[in-house]
Amino acid sequence: MYCLTTAVAEVAAHHPRPHGTLVTHGYQYSSGHLGFSLAYLRWYTLAIMVPFEVTTAMVSLGQWDPAPSVAIRITAVTIAIFLFNMLPEREFMRTEVIFTGLKLFTTVGFMIASLYLAIRGFPGTSIRGFRYWHDPGAFDEYLVSGPGGRALGFLQCLLYTVIAFSFVPELVVQRAEHRVSESHPSILRSARVSSLQVFMLYILSAFMMTFMSPFDESLLTNDGLGAGASPYVVGIDRAGIRALSILARALICISCVASGRSFLHQSSRTLYALAETGHAPSLFTARNRLSVPYVAVIASTLFAILGYLSVSVSSSSVHNSLMYFITTSGSISWLGACLVYLRFRRQTAEEGILQVYQSSIQPFGVYVSMVGCAVLPLANCLLMAFPSPPADEAPALSGLKVRNAVPVYSSIGIFWMLYLSHRFRTSLTQGFTSFRVVPDEQVQNKADAGSPRASGQRVWWEMARPRKDSSSHPAEVGSSMGP
Repeated sequence: MYCLTTAVAEVAAHHPRPHGTLVTHGYQYSSGHLGFSLAYLRWYTLAIMVPFEVTTAMVSLGQWDPAPSVAIRITAVTIAIFLFNMLPEREFMRTEVIFTGLKLFTTVGFMIASLYLAIRGFPGTSIRGFRYWHDPGAFDEYLVSGPGGRALGFLQCLLYTVIAFSFVPELVVQRAEHRVSESHPSILRSARVSSLQVFMLYILSAFMMTFMSPFDESLLTNDGLGAGASPYVVGIDRAGIRALSILARALICISCVASGRSFLHQSSRTLYALAETGHAPSLFTARNRLSVPYVAVIASTLFAILGYLSVSVSSSSVHNSLMYFITTSGSISWLGACLVYLRFRRQTAEEGILQVYQSSIQPFGVYVSMVGCAVLPLANCLLMAFPSPPADEAPALSGLKVRNAVPVYSSIGIFWMLYLSHRFRTSLTQGFTSFRVVPDEQVQNKADAGSPRASGQRVWWEMARPRKDSSSHPAEVGSSMGP
């Protein structure tokens, strides 16, 4: 993640734009087809993270079984997220500061509680220490038994952790682009510090979880159906602190609402930027009297309908399906960002532009990132294709793999559909616009140069001539680079 963040930040530091990382840099430093597919992938994936957070809130509240009451709670959470995004920009950013502080307080509070229960223990309970590292152990087996099963379990756990960092490099650099000025550090330095802070906080939080619950606790996976209770909540329940358990569930639910509103804001602004630069219908640039792009907000909120799958299927299963889709899309976005960076370096080298802001680990770091970004979706697909245990031995796991395979493969398919459809549309448009009637005298003159003689081939000759790609917006392609 650090290698990728520095690569994305280098591009943004030399050409800072309000929506450069998520939208315009892909169009400027790569083909219009890749820029189109990457920008829209980021838009709809950020929008899908809204129902993911809503479903996470339902899971944290223990609403695992499908029921009509789940729809009421999902509607309430979705409306709250939508109303936050209808606030003026200044008011929204004020609430952003408040919710960020609340999430930081929740995370640090959980880590302190975990450390306290591990070292001292609640009165009337035994001191835990590193007990769960030995009984039942540090690694669980997955799909097969023995060392191979533990290796597959570690790989599956690694794939699960990608959800915590999906779009983090892009969003970290995007935030640095918005606030960069003469009084702030460079985009590269700001993005580097922010990514390290996120990484260290996540690592510490994951480490503290190991003190709270063993891996064989059925509540963690809702008896194998998917996502379950938080390890922190399980550990607090095991200690018998009921009041703290209720508070922990409430804080997790509020954190999910806070994350959902942030993702909806990023998604709607991405769609607005696409429309503003001419890559989406101008309808999405409409603003109300509070200067809120309400059409883009409404369009992005429509993806929250996916959360209502929890009415017919367990919210644990829906949570995992959305997670697989988001992680695979995030890996594709990372791979696209690496390609954009390599094209950026090639263009600056050809034009003789000096790179003022440059990381010491680049360009080698971006090659490491490309390997990782390519391996993660491939590993996801391979684990889905791995033979499942017999249905009579593990019925939940057998059904879960089938359901999770759909979002993994569909996310890859949707991206390629966007890329190929834009390529086909551009070729078709250029073909029709390039058609013209060629006089017979010109045809005769071109015959000696090897042009086709048959009149039926004149159209294809004109269509096949290489022309400059017109898919990028002229304002973005023609803009000059920064310092």
